[in-house]
Amino acid sequence: MKALRAGYLSIAVYCVSTALSAVWVTFSFSQISGAALTFITLLTAFVIFFGAHLLSGGRPSRLLRTHLADVVILNVLTVAAWFFMFLALQRIEASVESAIYQGCVPVAVLVCVVCTRQVSFQSLRTLGCVLISLCLFGLVAARITTAGAIVIAPTRLYAGIALATVAGLAGGLYVYWSGKVVRQSQCATLDILSNRFYLLLVVTGVTGYAQFSGATAESLAPALIGKLVLLSMVSVVIPAFTLQHAIGSLGASRVSIITPFVPALALVVEQRLAGWPSSVVPALIVATCVAIVLSNVWLTVQVSAKIPVR
Repeated sequence: MKALRAGYLSIAVYCVSTALSAVWVTFSFSQISGAALTFITLLTAFVIFFGAHLLSGGRPSRLLRTHLADVVILNVLTVAAWFFMFLALQRIEASVESAIYQGCVPVAVLVCVVCTRQVSFQSLRTLGCVLISLCLFGLVAARITTAGAIVIAPTRLYAGIALATVAGLAGGLYVYWSGKVVRQSQCATLDILSNRFYLLLVVTGVTGYAQFSGATAESLAPALIGKLVLLSMVSVVIPAFTLQHAIGSLGASRVSIITPFVPALALVVEQRLAGWPSSVVPALIVATCVAIVLSNVWLTVQVSAKIPVR
């Protein structure tokens, strides 16, 4: 019972921290480029994960030596998922971005497992992804045609939607591929977390160099650096730790049913900060969350039905 309470507390912390960090990026970090934002945030998280792995007696280089090609693929997918996610959050509302991202992840995973013939296309998982896709199409159409919580130029809005979509699809591919690597290598979570950010740090460091080199004391003040380090803790370190702890305590099935509430929580925060002038987009964000939850519940039921009773 104590383990269950700790697991539910962990997943609650994950959802709240992820939602709050998404809204925080949207409203408070417009003065820094997406590359510089991603670089400082992920560098902090990388140092913490790498240091924790070394202090726990792990060997971060082992996965590089034994699965170099897989590490390269995971790094490429991490660039597309994390970098584009931060860029999208600087362009559209956090709730819209989170709904698109969360909705695209299971769709990408479905495509992978169907293409590799691990599941049949005619399944409850497919039905769930179709429902998610319909909600996402409606959400995107509604956001383009109606006013939002913040005023966004059309080109910026289109770019944000496209970036969130690519990030979500890349996130789904990462979920599929990292699961494959864990099964093959039997590696620990910190092995993955210590080796997935190399390329992202290089790309964001290079693309954000212009801002760093031309930065003034005012533009990169200690207060801003402190906010970025705190953002790293809230948006990367805490969610990564609590999510993994929740999976260990509750199981992946229960966790997958709870995590889609992140867009709804972000929507609540946005409503308090700015408010939506139309109820159409918020309603479709909630509908997308419900569709993702239903999809995960149906998947859980389908997987359970295949396990023979002993």
